[in-house]
Amino acid sequence: MRKTSPAVRIKRFFTTPRGTLAGLWIAFFLNMGGMGAFVPYAGLYYESINLQGWQIGQLSSIRSLVSFISSILLAFLSDVLRRHKLILRACILTMITALLLYPRAASFTTLLPIVMLYSITLSPTNSILTRTTLNALDNPRDYSVVRMGGSIGWGIITLVTGLLLDDPAFDLNIIFSVHIFFLILLFIFSWFLPETDQSSSRVGDKASPRDVWTMLRLPAFLPWMGIIFLWGLTEASVSSFLFLHIKHIGGSPALMGTALSVSLLGEIAALAAAKRIQHKVGSRRMMILAFVVRVFWFAAAAALQEPFLILINMFIGGTSFSLIHAGGVAYINQRAPGRISTTAQALRGAFQFGLGGSAGALISGALYQAYGSAALYRIMAGISLIGLFLALLLRSVEHFREKTTA
Repeated sequence: MRKTSPAVRIKRFFTTPRGTLAGLWIAFFLNMGGMGAFVPYAGLYYESINLQGWQIGQLSSIRSLVSFISSILLAFLSDVLRRHKLILRACILTMITALLLYPRAASFTTLLPIVMLYSITLSPTNSILTRTTLNALDNPRDYSVVRMGGSIGWGIITLVTGLLLDDPAFDLNIIFSVHIFFLILLFIFSWFLPETDQSSSRVGDKASPRDVWTMLRLPAFLPWMGIIFLWGLTEASVSSFLFLHIKHIGGSPALMGTALSVSLLGEIAALAAAKRIQHKVGSRRMMILAFVVRVFWFAAAAALQEPFLILINMFIGGTSFSLIHAGGVAYINQRAPGRISTTAQALRGAFQFGLGGSAGALISGALYQAYGSAALYRIMAGISLIGLFLALLLRSVEHFREKTTA
């Protein structure tokens, strides 16, 4: 009797229900872990090659704006072609190419095309993994359990990268090497992800632009995307300038990594409870709660001057991301036609990280250069308060319409 090779046994395991969940969890871990080594430290790298605050903001804005466009187009292409894993692999290889070019650029002008190349394929990977997960799960509310792999990957690798940067043997170029390593692992692991490219009862007929137009015209759909946009705008100040803020109040690279790891604990706690929270209050109130946490986080970040105290604040802030992310994914999954599920999730990400991130990075860069990081976060607390008010108002209008039409 012929023995089954280890590769075949591994492949068979990932086709079982338990193996499918494990495989998706690992994919999120690898994807977000790699990003955790690079994205939070990009601002430090840009400052190390003598870029100014407005230039750092512009590069972050370009990354977000390009991702806004490319995530929607590539996600829609994957829905039309039903070749999600093929496009995922193409995105991974493109990001690796861009990361290999990053250390060769030493000015704002030479960095521009490299940032654009990296950004084109950054967001579609998350949309494809989210779509694959939602289609593989019997209960979409279990998405938060799988997505937890990404949170853990982000936190652990951010911490490890910070510790490496504290070692004189390493310089900031290590952020590119670690990101590339995880992308290579994700590329290899993509062959073990569940097959969701074939037609199914969930996917339905072939996607068309009319489906997207129909979704955009759903009552209150675009206003909620506007709420998500505002959250993404404020988040850009965290992703681009948090480490610079910690540096300016006396924190070390190790503390920076620790801060994001502590944020991860709050994120995991919220993700673990996300299914129960969604069942109790619904997806839209989850997004409202995210703004409540966000207002407190920014106000505290602006006031704190002792570096180690920011760790407490980071735990609280981590819950905000989980609430807006899990709430947003659930809201889109409830309302979008199945055949454009990848496009719909990409649209949510585009409003949050693309359009919101682009506008937020530009505004944050200008505010940081003019007034410093503490003032930047005070202003972001005000913007978050406006977002909270608008979200409450929108939910009240929806509730009134539901009662009058009942």
